[in-house]
Amino acid sequence: MKVDFTFKHVDSSEPLMEYARDRVEKITKFELNPMDVHFVVSMERHECIVEVSVMEGRRKFKATGSSDDFYRSVEMVVNKLMRQMSKDKRRLKHHKNAERSHYGKIARLTETLEPNFTTKPLRKAS
Repeated sequence: MKVDFTFKHVDSSEPLMEYARDRVEKITKFELNPMDVHFVVSMERHECIVEVSVMEGRRKFKATGSSDDFYRSVEMVVNKLMRQMSKDKRRLKHHKNAERSHYGKIARLTETLEPNFTTKPLRKAS
């Protein structure tokens, strides 16, 4: 998982970035493809605003949280993302033809793939 940060009208804060990385680890249980997570931390008047966009393959999730504290905003955003991703996972899981869907095919293939792959040279070196 790749996590990026952008700070607008605010100085960058290493403890806030570590806290956000720790909190965003909660959403890895919904991960099927590698994810790109982008945080935008900004300050408008007296509101601390955190926007997060998550791109996982073709699926995109976005959430915004604002409060008087950055840490509370990060917590709100992660909860919103978890709700969105669990709803999407539930929708895929309870699809009427889940076995025939794209994600169902991937789940079946990963169970049947062999763990060790051997490669053979294409042709002999002369």
